[in-house]
Amino acid sequence: MTATPLITPSPQPVLLDRFRAVLSRDSAAAALSPLTRLGADSIRRDELFYVPFEHMNLEARLVIVGITPGPNQIALAYDAVQAGLNSGLEDESILARAKEAGSFGGPQMRPKLLKMLQAFGFPQLLGIRDAAELWESKSALLHATSVVPHAAIRNGKPFAGSFNDVLESSVMKASFERDFAATLPLLSSDALYVALGPTPLGALDWCAARGLLRREQVMGAFAHPSNNGGSQVAIYLGEKSPGDLHHKDPVRHRVEWLLAAAARMRQSVADQRAMA
Repeated sequence: MTATPLITPSPQPVLLDRFRAVLSRDSAAAALSPLTRLGADSIRRDELFYVPFEHMNLEARLVIVGITPGPNQIALAYDAVQAGLNSGLEDESILARAKEAGSFGGPQMRPKLLKMLQAFGFPQLLGIRDAAELWESKSALLHATSVVPHAAIRNGKPFAGSFNDVLESSVMKASFERDFAATLPLLSSDALYVALGPTPLGALDWCAARGLLRREQVMGAFAHPSNNGGSQVAIYLGEKSPGDLHHKDPVRHRVEWLLAAAARMRQSVADQRAMA
């Protein structure tokens, strides 16, 4: 299958130079402010803000896909850019450090993500000792990205809607196509893709259907490891049974999807091991 002519393979445009002065001066204080706004969809009250995540690990063997960078990720990336600029580093090094520092960062998100990677045996699939190495000595093996790689905000809050919502928003759809979908053919054809929740999985399936990656590269989805995800990860990993949930716990409405996603991931990992 060939890539749809509507999506021309190309790297994500590098916008660091446009925001160099404000990031050097204000760092994280400029996050989600008019100084770093890229665009908006006034009909849906959507806004897009710059995040310095343009760096790509083209030979990565694992691609983890979120919805859009959150506040903690943005702050970590902005701080890394400011430190790099003030140290006189080359732009390529600055962006690589920003990506490493900010990708799925934060005291809650990354530990939960590491826990799921370990539980499903991804270190063994990748030939490394521990999943934490993907953010340390083995960072070249990981390409972290998002359906909307710049920060998408809806009604003043980080966007957490469906993939259809992305396609219906002019500003988010443009970023998805330009900054995410168009970059996939540049990555290794052997890379494995893991979505964080149903929205990124929908995006990956959309891209696979259009030949931007092979269907068998899509392993499936983890539970989203965000702070507001409640007990999603515990249900996904089988650490907690659905019967243990309080009757008002919103995770109860996601149990069916979480269990199905875990089953798909187990099968995908088994398939990869069988091919090794």
